[in-house]
Amino acid sequence: MQGKQAAIFFTISLVLTAVLLPVVAFRTPDGQKTNTLFHERPEEKTLHRLDAISPYEYGMKVGFIFNAQFKFLSTIVRIIDKTRIQNTFRDDQIQYIEQFFPFFAEELRGISKTTHIDVHTLLRLQSRLSSLLSSECTTALATGKATRNNETFLLFNMDSSVEDIRHILVSTLLHRLFSFKIWVVQICTMKYSYAFWGIPILLEYPFLNEKGVGWSSPGTIFTKNESRYIDEGPGMSTMLLEKLAMMTCENVSEVACLYKNTERASPKKETWCHQYDSSSSCFCDSDGGILCIEQTHQYILTVFGNSTEITGAPEGIIWHANHHQWLDPMRTGSVFPSEYPSSALRAERAYELLINQYGNITLEFCKLITSDHKGGFDVNGKDSGDICRHPDNTSSILTAFSWIIMPKQHMVYWTHTSPCEGIFFDYDFSEIF
Repeated sequence: MQGKQAAIFFTISLVLTAVLLPVVAFRTPDGQKTNTLFHERPEEKTLHRLDAISPYEYGMKVGFIFNAQFKFLSTIVRIIDKTRIQNTFRDDQIQYIEQFFPFFAEELRGISKTTHIDVHTLLRLQSRLSSLLSSECTTALATGKATRNNETFLLFNMDSSVEDIRHILVSTLLHRLFSFKIWVVQICTMKYSYAFWGIPILLEYPFLNEKGVGWSSPGTIFTKNESRYIDEGPGMSTMLLEKLAMMTCENVSEVACLYKNTERASPKKETWCHQYDSSSSCFCDSDGGILCIEQTHQYILTVFGNSTEITGAPEGIIWHANHHQWLDPMRTGSVFPSEYPSSALRAERAYELLINQYGNITLEFCKLITSDHKGGFDVNGKDSGDICRHPDNTSSILTAFSWIIMPKQHMVYWTHTSPCEGIFFDYDFSEIF
């Protein structure tokens, strides 16, 4: 099969999988229907609960629910990567996974038990999925005296490519489809239950846990300048580290300790189970804490709401786009703002908006930030340099959706399209957890 044909076939299979998600996920392995707990628009706000005694049982349940889809996609992966599976994911990598995040190894074994797909192929499938659904994002956080009513907000715009029909179908469409289906997982051997969107185990985006820890990940783009150093190295994937934080952390201080005490993976190429792994993560908590972590394999910097000596801003605000703002890019390998002007423009505009409204930031103002079009390449029009991004002659990027988390209330406000064109729906997790 030629590479182009394989890509088209794989794209079609992904779209079919996304369409089937709402159908298959309505039943659990014991044949019972899952609960629908959102009172508004239940046809879209459907919650799927998965409770398990152990990560292994969780994997078995996921394998049962997605048996047909996983088998179909794994077949496509074997066709596309016929000679690469053995070379890329050798047994020593499986052992490394077991060393750094054994819970994930158990989840994969559970899927393998139910679907009869070997773990190497599951990892290859995960790598394919994560690379096809890669994104560029913008985030901002505000808390305490920065807000009108001593609230805490985390807002997040997820951007995806619309460069061609493949990117539109795979990246933007799937991001939006998956965002409609929210899962809540409780594994008895882990401390806390958590909510996520995406594909269970293989591609989870955990955004809130039962203690009120919220998440976003703007991601970091590494330089393409071959003469510059990029801080690569093996360790725990950022994506899995974020998931572990949701499973085990009660507040942002615990998250910071987890990151600092873990050897972190930071690849620029296809060298790990998540391609082009993010190296920036943001968190909030129900105690009013906010945190941004910039990190690669060797370097890490934790920026809290009161880290004013780092941010150079008043207490209680943090903002981030797709370059390292506080770590030295010469050490980490992040792009410089000049190498990717869109990231610089979005970060500067987010900071400007937070400062201009400092002391008076509200939920409604956070919605305005997500839909802002006045800080890009054209201050009078929509473009890829805006916080709410739209394709132009510079970049074919579109904001797929946005969310705003209020951790004290366990509330998430979500628009499943470009925030300038859609409306925010409220998701109340206060009783679900």
